[in-house]
Amino acid sequence: MRKLLSFIGTGDLRETIYLLGGEEYHTSVIQEALCRHYKPDMVVLFVTTEAKSKNLPVVQAALAPSQPILVDIPDGKCEEEIWEIFSTVTNAVDEGDDIIFDITHGFRSLPFIALLSIAYLKEIKPFTLSGVVYGAFEAGEKISLDNEKSISRAPVFDLSRFVTIFDWMAGIRSFLYHADAGKLVQMIKQVSKEEYLQSQGNIGTRGLTALSGPISQYASSVRLARPVEAMKGAFNIQERLGAATDAINEHTPVLIPLLSRVSEIGNFALPEPELLTDLVIEKQRDLIQVQLDMGLYQQAVTMGREWMVSLLLFAAGAGDQWLKKDARYEAERSLSGAEKLLSSQSRGLSSAGDEENPEFLDWILRNDSWEEIAGIWSRTSQLRNELAHCGMNPDSLKVSQLQKQVNKFPGSLDQFYKLMMREPGDSG
Repeated sequence: MRKLLSFIGTGDLRETIYLLGGEEYHTSVIQEALCRHYKPDMVVLFVTTEAKSKNLPVVQAALAPSQPILVDIPDGKCEEEIWEIFSTVTNAVDEGDDIIFDITHGFRSLPFIALLSIAYLKEIKPFTLSGVVYGAFEAGEKISLDNEKSISRAPVFDLSRFVTIFDWMAGIRSFLYHADAGKLVQMIKQVSKEEYLQSQGNIGTRGLTALSGPISQYASSVRLARPVEAMKGAFNIQERLGAATDAINEHTPVLIPLLSRVSEIGNFALPEPELLTDLVIEKQRDLIQVQLDMGLYQQAVTMGREWMVSLLLFAAGAGDQWLKKDARYEAERSLSGAEKLLSSQSRGLSSAGDEENPEFLDWILRNDSWEEIAGIWSRTSQLRNELAHCGMNPDSLKVSQLQKQVNKFPGSLDQFYKLMMREPGDSG
């Protein structure tokens, strides 16, 4: 249902020519102009006691034979009354409504309450916002009619774009702090759609639209623990952000500082993350920290364990093999072999066996701190399994215990790096 929500004021109602959507509406009642333009199914008028006695009869007469719904509100002279107005306004919107919000005669805090209500409603119920309108009588120009009477021709501003700032804020926040690109991509598509409707083309927004793919790629890669694709996505974001900024400058310049925050992702940008280097290892470690900060614990621990495998290959001189299945298998077997050896020694058992040593086990054992390396690997594997099995075990850790282990995980990663990058025989 299309609804017009409007406030009745107490000021003088003057004959005005309202300009709206290329049309002119001659009336002293802004609600009449809005009804003629938007053709709502229902009109809801919020009215104070004073407004009811002063201007309501004039408004009702102008809207006849339509019968608007009258909703009493207090004057808003104290905090309790302001909260009451907020509750009343939000309760006037039902799921599925198509809303035009008129704040022309909103007095004191009413325009602020209206905008806050819209932001609040967006989070609790689905509805369509077709306009947040303001009849700018003061901005009108004086003209003379045929009868030489002077009258104001005033624009009606649609302030809906200001409301979208809340959506952009939510989109940027979700992207940076939760690796969720959904809302941000939705806002980018909305800008492109608006550009198309206005000019029958979206050439002006192509730079912004081109950012959607890399943003989605980066966010999904972080959530799905794909560091190579995450770094590629970050690089593409960095490459395209300039053109996107130019596009948003043409549409809504005030959003530039907000959109520029996406540049923070540039910290993880690499053009060729498939080549294992010190920098790739460093940025992967930083991505793991991002996952931890976002609460993506299972992804972080899973990726952290794989990062240890990559680090072993790099330190042992086999970094060019780090994405090959056989090499990773041997590296993992080598770390697990050191773990088994440590376990056997702690129990006073012989470590002799017929099985051939994994390829990198001897390299690990030449490290004076191999026992600590094996211990970190063992604890990481146990933590990974604990998270993966979702507590489906009578001996599973309680959440509080598991959280403590997760909190210690970054320190384990840093210590593992320090030990693995130590030269053999260096007890530093």
